[in-house]
Amino acid sequence: METYFDPGPLSNYVTQKTEIILNSIQFEDTVRDIMTCPEVQGMISDKVDEMFTTPQGLLFGIVLNKDKVKEGVLVSVENAGSEMVPVIGELVKNSEFLDEDKLKDQIDRLITAKLMEMQPENIIAVVSDMVETELGWVVVWGNIFGGLLGLALEIVVVLKG
Repeated sequence: METYFDPGPLSNYVTQKTEIILNSIQFEDTVRDIMTCPEVQGMISDKVDEMFTTPQGLLFGIVLNKDKVKEGVLVSVENAGSEMVPVIGELVKNSEFLDEDKLKDQIDRLITAKLMEMQPENIIAVVSDMVETELGWVVVWGNIFGGLLGLALEIVVVLKG
């Protein structure tokens, strides 16, 4: 692993890819969709209901309308979600997930797991694809040079014969 995944370039690569991924998934829209999805809205509504069953909540219930409180909390959470987007993005970019040793460990685990799953037929297919891709030019030039040498030899045989 050390040979293929030097720490500096690996960390730079992942940092660049993380930024590309965060930009490509339209992170702000995704967070807004999460905060406004019915499941999250239901959880927040349930927590407000739960709050109104406590002694402090009963006191609030005398002064405040529970439905208005729910509405205000839901709007506040939606707004907080869009305000959290830059903070979450920075935390993801600078998180321990991007630690070089942890990245190498995860890559090692992934490669090991994939290799353990491979059957002989798959290995043959992978090697054949690599040989075809990487050594295809050898076949082409081998045919060209072989044809030229064969033609030259035939010319020599005809001229001598």
